[in-house]
Amino acid sequence: MTLLLTPSANAVARQVEPESFRDFAHQELEVCAPWQAGICFRPECGAEFVPSRQWQIYCCQACERAGVAELRKWGHRMALSALVWRMGKYNREDEGVINLTRAARRHLTQLQSAWVADRSARAAERGL
Repeated sequence: MTLLLTPSANAVARQVEPESFRDFAHQELEVCAPWQAGICFRPECGAEFVPSRQWQIYCCQACERAGVAELRKWGHRMALSALVWRMGKYNREDEGVINLTRAARRHLTQLQSAWVADRSARAAERGL
């Protein structure tokens, strides 16, 4: 039998991965959130609801799942160009890397604009 080691009081707390944006920008979101409290953040829903938690942005579990799917869908589209852009952002010598980095930045900008337009169109379909 292997005995478990007792944790040291002097051990360094490890953060395995970066925090979410909601954790990272908590104070800023408190002041200027892109959603309204008590209004579903899913553009095609927009239902009024009484939040059971302060951080709740969707009216129900179905809308939350659809919202997560939306983030995943657009996030997957942006992931490679975001990584490529960040990897080459400070390269000032290799013309190929510079051009690829510019293309990645343009792609990110186009995707972000398309995503906002998609959300606006879905909100307009329900009459906003």
